[in-house]
Amino acid sequence: MLKRKVHLRLLLTSLTAGGIIVTCLLMMGAIFLFQKKNIEESLIENNIAYAQKLADTTDRYLRTAQQELAWSASQIKTLDDVIHLAHESDRLRLQSGFFNTVVVVNRDAVIAATSPESIKLVGVKLKSVASRQSIDTKKPFISSPFTSATGNYVIFISQPLFTPEGNYLGYIGGTIYLKKQSMLSDILSQHFLNREAVVSIVSNEGLIIFSHDQSKTGEKMVLPASLQKRLADTQNGRFITENEGHKLLIGYANLRTTGWNVFMAGTSETVNAILLHSVRNILWFIIGILALTTGIMVLLAGRIALPLEKLAEMVREGGSNATAESVRGVKAWYYEADCLTEAVRDHRKAVSGHMAAISDEAMTDPLTGVYNRRGFTVMADRLINTSEHCVIAIDIDHFKNINDTFGHDAGDDALVSLGSLLRQACRPTDIVSRFGGEEFIVILTHTGLADGMMTAERIRLTVSTAHFPGAGKMTISAGVAVFIGNESAREDGLSRADEALYQAKRAGRNRVSVNDADS
Repeated sequence: MLKRKVHLRLLLTSLTAGGIIVTCLLMMGAIFLFQKKNIEESLIENNIAYAQKLADTTDRYLRTAQQELAWSASQIKTLDDVIHLAHESDRLRLQSGFFNTVVVVNRDAVIAATSPESIKLVGVKLKSVASRQSIDTKKPFISSPFTSATGNYVIFISQPLFTPEGNYLGYIGGTIYLKKQSMLSDILSQHFLNREAVVSIVSNEGLIIFSHDQSKTGEKMVLPASLQKRLADTQNGRFITENEGHKLLIGYANLRTTGWNVFMAGTSETVNAILLHSVRNILWFIIGILALTTGIMVLLAGRIALPLEKLAEMVREGGSNATAESVRGVKAWYYEADCLTEAVRDHRKAVSGHMAAISDEAMTDPLTGVYNRRGFTVMADRLINTSEHCVIAIDIDHFKNINDTFGHDAGDDALVSLGSLLRQACRPTDIVSRFGGEEFIVILTHTGLADGMMTAERIRLTVSTAHFPGAGKMTISAGVAVFIGNESAREDGLSRADEALYQAKRAGRNRVSVNDADS
């Protein structure tokens, strides 16, 4: 049963719609790729700018905190007035809210006053590295993060205390909580870039000094040595990294006060959200264009297909007798349809002349000129079923060696020569065919087994003594059998001849073997 074919109208409409869809999808893909890059670039530039803004703000915060410490330090001339020290500590802590705690420490690292008093550290000797550095340097100092005596993760800012005579007394310092609420956390948290952006303060070595995610504060980021150097040498910049399966687009800016860096990190999810919004808008546009174009194409496809449909119907109904006048009646309004109508008319004239030549070509082996399998079958079907016929299966011995030694051209020449020799050795009524490769099948019509064997032996001897151009000497092996009857009997005869051929091959080649069905 014939399968249903697609109508030209539907095909043209489908191709048009498909072309539009593919084009739009490719365009969307291009937009997605290029626009994604642009969005990423824009996002990271914004991160750099905002990181710089936050770095400047944080620098001002730290400098102002140092100035307030310096003012308090100028008001302290002695550590003997405990009430004055406590009052000044409270005033410093409460005045601006810069510090979570304030301490006054003597030169022996013993706390003289605290604010708030609730931390109860007066008289306690500090053993932290930050306290020791403050005393050793006797200069304004900002520490690296450490865990304070109260168990809080902090940074410490100190100002040295001196007598009017210039004698060193100790220092006044304030702590800023890194894992709890502080003015620093308020400054860094209340940004207005986008809600997905994450702000961190990170040292050049990768230590997270501050993060919105308090669990990450104090952790160490793995930064390549090249990036660490870049952080130390540049005021701002960018880099891209992966974290927990997320692509982070980070802009950074340096804190001049401490040498730390403000990291502004945006995620790839932000980029994807913007892209998806654009894609949704484009999809609605594509649907509108597709609907309009499809409607127009349905009308055009009908006009394009109509002449072809009439021409096909005319040829189908008229067959080979369709006249030139009837073909000319088809109104072909475009060039290709007009050419087709002329071709159909001319084709009717040429078909009959070509049929015979086509038939011969279809039945003949193009290399040797003998019958191919198709030709063999057609000619064998014409044999009288009640007569005895002899079939000879022939195969060139070691043909592969000929191709390997002398080349495939020499092998082809040998096949052509053998085909010519077989035609000369057989009668006009015999069927000589090439089944493929170096195998030939010959049917000797109205011939018994004895005569067939004699003919096969004559052919073998002729081949063994002949000289073949390009290949020199070669031999053949042959198998002989007879059959009487229809196609089934012929196939059995071919099978027995083939078995006899392989028997000759196994026996040493260059010989004829017989397969007698009665034996």
